[in-house]
Amino acid sequence: MNARDEVRRLRAAAAEAWAATMGDVTSCALAKDGRSYPAGKYHEGRVAALGEWMRRLTPEADAAAARQVARGLAADWAARMPPGGGANRDWESYRAGGLAALDEPLPE
Repeated sequence: MNARDEVRRLRAAAAEAWAATMGDVTSCALAKDGRSYPAGKYHEGRVAALGEWMRRLTPEADAAAARQVARGLAADWAARMPPGGGANRDWESYRAGGLAALDEPLPE
């Protein structure tokens, strides 16, 4: 399996974890309702970051190249400001999930 396929596999697993955490409610519905759900936002961040990572990889990318891309993305994610400029629990959980995903190990 190449690195891009491995990241795709990780993203699918993250999406399953997100769905299991959320049940039949979307993150957007919770946000509109005014409820905070950091566990769901964590998994949403994982899915988003893994999607970004996967899209930046070429089909030929090996694990070393993929790790380099992940390090650059992690720096971007760490520097991102929350929407509206103010930090909140959901945003921090979303970012933490993204950063954790970008640190996932890849087989050599």
